[in-house]
Amino acid sequence: MSKRYGIITFFISLCIFAVVSSPCFAATDAKKNVREANRLYKQGKLDEALQKYNDASVALPDSDIVNFNMGTALYKKEDYQKAIDSFTKTLTTEDKKLEADALYNLGNCKYKLGKLKENTDLSATVGLLRESLDYYKRAVELDQKNTDARFNHEFVERELKVLLDKLKQQQSSSDKQKEQEQKQEEQKQGTCPTGKEQDKEDKEKEESAQGKEQQQQEKEGQEGQAHQEEKQQKEEQAAVEEAQQEEQGKELSEEGARALLERYGQDEATPDYIDKGARSYEREVLKDW
Repeated sequence: MSKRYGIITFFISLCIFAVVSSPCFAATDAKKNVREANRLYKQGKLDEALQKYNDASVALPDSDIVNFNMGTALYKKEDYQKAIDSFTKTLTTEDKKLEADALYNLGNCKYKLGKLKENTDLSATVGLLRESLDYYKRAVELDQKNTDARFNHEFVERELKVLLDKLKQQQSSSDKQKEQEQKQEEQKQGTCPTGKEQDKEDKEKEESAQGKEQQQQEKEGQEGQAHQEEKQQKEEQAAVEEAQQEEQGKELSEEGARALLERYGQDEATPDYIDKGARSYEREVLKDW
C-alpha cells in the first residue's frame, strides 16, 4: 500500500516497511513487534511504534528490516540524525532493493538536515547537500527504476549551485568586514601614521605633486617655444616672398591670381564625416510496503 503527499517542487519519498516475513525473523516475538509497530506507524503513533521497533531490535539487533523501519519512523519524527544511524545499519543487507531504498532515504535525511542549518551554518548545509547527492546517485546505480532518487538528485544539484553562490557572497562580505575591522584596530593601536609621521608623509606627497606640476610646466614651455619658433619662421618666409614680389615690381596676372586662389582652396582641410548610423518537498511521498 502506498500514500503520497504532494508539495510543490521537490519530491521526497521515504521507502517504508520492508516485508516482515523475511527468513531472518527467527523470533516470533520480533515478528509480532514489527507488525504492531507498522500498524502504529500508519496510525501516526510514532513514539509507540518506535518502542515496538526497539523491542524487536533487542531480539534481532542486526536485522536490516528492523533498522530500516525504525529509520523511517525517526525520519517522520524529524529526528534526522538518528534516522541516518538506522538507515546506515540497513546498508549491510544483501537485498539490493532494500539497500537502494535505504540509500535514497539517507539522501532525504541529509537534505533535510542540511536545510535546518541553512540560516545558521551555510557551509554545513553545502556539505550535507553534497552528501545527499552522493546517496541519491548510489541509489540510482543500484535501482535504475528509482525515478524519485533521480529527480531528487537533479533538484538538489540545482539548489546546491544557488547555495554555493550565496556562500561565495557571504565569504566576500566577511573578508571585507575583517579588513575594515583590522584597519580600525590598527588606528586604535597607533600603527597608522600619525603626528610627525603623518606630517612627513603629507610633505612628501606635496613635494611630489609640486615636482610633477613643474615638469608639466617645463614641457608646456618647451612646446610653446617650438610653436613660436615655427610661427616666426613662417612669418620670415612670408616676408622674404613678399620682398621678392616687390623687387620684381609685377602684378599678378588674372590667370596667376586664379591659380593662387585654387591652391589656397586645396590647402583648406575639409573634414570627412561618416555617418555610421545608430549603428513536494516533501511530497513526503511515503511509499508504504
